[in-house]
Amino acid sequence: MAKRLGERLIEAGLVNAGAVEQALEHQKITGHKVGDCLVELGLLQETALLRFLAAEFQTRFVSADKLAKARIATEVLDRLPVRLAEAQNVLPLAVDPERKLLSVVAAEPQNKSLMDEIALVTGMSEVYAYVGLRSAISAAIRKHYYGDPTAFTALLEGASTQGQVPPSPSRAGAPEHGRTSAGTGTGNRGGLSLNFRVETDARMRLQRGSSTGTPAVRPSTQRREPGGPRGLVSDSDYVETLGIMVGLLEQDRQRHRGHSAQLARQAGIVGQRMGMPHKELAALSIAAYLHDLGKPAERHFSLASNAVNPEWKAQAKQACRIPTRMFETVHLPAQTNTILAQMYEAWDGSGTPQGAKGEDITLGARILAAVDSFLELTKNPGNALGRVLPKEQALEHLRKHAGVLYDPVVADIVIQLQSGELLRHRLESEGRQVLVVEPDETARGELLEAVLKQGLVAHALSTVEGAHDGLARQDCDVLVVSLRLGVQDVLNLLEQARSAPETAGLPIAVVGEPDTGTRERLLMGGATEVLSPADKTVIARTVQALLDDRVQHNGPGRVVRGSFDELPPRDLLHTLGGGQKSGRLNLRQHTLEGYLHLERGRVVFASFGGHSGEPALQALLKLKQADFQYDPDALLLDVPQMDQDLAALAGGVTGA
Repeated sequence: MAKRLGERLIEAGLVNAGAVEQALEHQKITGHKVGDCLVELGLLQETALLRFLAAEFQTRFVSADKLAKARIATEVLDRLPVRLAEAQNVLPLAVDPERKLLSVVAAEPQNKSLMDEIALVTGMSEVYAYVGLRSAISAAIRKHYYGDPTAFTALLEGASTQGQVPPSPSRAGAPEHGRTSAGTGTGNRGGLSLNFRVETDARMRLQRGSSTGTPAVRPSTQRREPGGPRGLVSDSDYVETLGIMVGLLEQDRQRHRGHSAQLARQAGIVGQRMGMPHKELAALSIAAYLHDLGKPAERHFSLASNAVNPEWKAQAKQACRIPTRMFETVHLPAQTNTILAQMYEAWDGSGTPQGAKGEDITLGARILAAVDSFLELTKNPGNALGRVLPKEQALEHLRKHAGVLYDPVVADIVIQLQSGELLRHRLESEGRQVLVVEPDETARGELLEAVLKQGLVAHALSTVEGAHDGLARQDCDVLVVSLRLGVQDVLNLLEQARSAPETAGLPIAVVGEPDTGTRERLLMGGATEVLSPADKTVIARTVQALLDDRVQHNGPGRVVRGSFDELPPRDLLHTLGGGQKSGRLNLRQHTLEGYLHLERGRVVFASFGGHSGEPALQALLKLKQADFQYDPDALLLDVPQMDQDLAALAGGVTGA
């Protein structure tokens, strides 16, 4: 006998048995399906359920948020009688008249007889069915057929009060699961022409107390908790707001256009690689956006320029505190003020304003100094040298002055970043990453090195608070924690992970030598593996296997951002094409934006400057400078227009 949905969700690690029991009780009251009940009760994320169902039905999904934003033409709605739509919980989305193909969203996309009936009623040759929740489809029918503007109000507000964070446009859709038709035809995907942006999967954050009455450790972010006061701005929202405002200010400065955003992003990657906790990373980003405000427009100070021009160094000493004074009533994080004050200090003590040296300089300032200097040397012809250096010369500058101007560890990571090595690895892993939490510095370094040798993207932290924060932000795909953190702290961490739907199935490897009783407690508490610390290679291979298993079971990827300065376009396209990647590659050059949609390393759709198809593809391939964003989970909502091998196209790129 086929397993029920609740059992399959438990096996997939998306919910626990208690959650299914609650949903079944709720079902007795509402009569709704178990999956809908889990979402309604806040026990399962809507997109987690839809992604699971989409994988089972070999299709894609459409969330409530996307249906709420959809614009569906009247002639499309007229194809399907409203009574049939209501009776079968189906909504038409788009029509491809040339192929006589109708795309719909349905609660039961696997129902072939229903799809055949819809094809017959609408006169279509093929029906392609996305999967959606019944409640969302019902709301969409009320909105689009009856013009009810409030149809989604209760649904979306209910989601936010259950702990969901409002979606942002940085992530989208579901992973590719192969294409199939839900009706007649040969299995081609239905074409959609919906004029809405694919939004981020809404993410819930459930913070629950432990069974012993001890409250769970709260993350160091300021994001609103479920049921908490509205209007509280998260640190990430604050940073994004700064980025927009500073970006507008820099538009008129040709030599520095986009400089602060690039500095913030690259410094953040270095900081994350060095194990900075989220709170300090936010402070670092804020400092990056503010570092130039109020300083002379005709001159951009940096540690590299100050080192060769005493006059600039003297002016930098006077100017370094201007941003802090400008924002003294804003109550910036203390770390931000320190970073801004010390970003012109040198590792050997030859910097300004106080001549601080070595680790007396805060880590954020050391990171900002190295990244800012590299960007200054490679992007700004108005630097103290009076010319832009080729990348290799700028990298040689970092190597030469590591241990003199720059923290040698920071300089090494910046070199890895700017050589494209880190970015290439992140693209290959589709943004997935491992988080290692180990308080002992030597053991942490050895474990991190072993994991990195497996070709994985990994970051390391030293405190249990960082691990709790990483869980709350869903910032890892495999969590590796050391028993040196303390048995009870690790058990509390496991409880936090297993009690939240988003992390219930997260692989967690515990590293240590517990006694038999403690080992059983860890495994009962939710540890996926308990590993001996003796052989770091075995640990790394186990982590690789855990990550591979997560990917195989449709664990989502993450958006990867970069620029052609970090990874040349030829290398970028070759990495995505050679790796047979799917998803969307967005490219932006100043105000011009476009994208390539990929399926298994092949370009199937291109859009740029109001054009699509081959003209858009050729225009995008000619870009010599651009920022890019690769979203491995993006959903194509247009009819595929082409089928070209991306790796082959990479050879003809002019911007390489």
